[in-house]
Amino acid sequence: MLDKKELRLLLELVKDGRQKITELSSKCGLTRQSTYEKLLKFERMGFKFTIDINPKDLGLNLTAYVLVVADPHSKFRKETDAQIKNFKEISQIHYILGRFDVIAEVMVRNMEEFREVLTRIQSLPAVRKTETLMVYETPKRERMDPIINAIEKRLTEP
Repeated sequence: MLDKKELRLLLELVKDGRQKITELSSKCGLTRQSTYEKLLKFERMGFKFTIDINPKDLGLNLTAYVLVVADPHSKFRKETDAQIKNFKEISQIHYILGRFDVIAEVMVRNMEEFREVLTRIQSLPAVRKTETLMVYETPKRERMDPIINAIEKRLTEP
């Protein structure tokens, strides 16, 4: 569990990951050494320092969510899971409850590329059925908002 100073540091990083250690130290009430040690701790915990790019800026103009019904008893299920994780066009895979077992976010340049990815998904051994939801507009793309909200709530707790 992260303490309040670590949460403040994390909040600052989420808001602007390009801040210098001296700035972060000042804002969080930490020494430079302590800030540096906490950053190393975050790395050991698996936190990644990265940038956020709008996929459309790279020509990825089509986003779709592919819902998959998979054979739960298939001897191929683990093989299928391993294969779908390696699809470079898939940014996220979630196992879900309900009529479907898996939802995968696919980002590609055009419909032709999407058809090719969908065909590959449908050819996997444990895939029984797919359904596709196409994104036609994205009015909000702020992946960090729930993270910021969770950190801010934790900071106000006693």
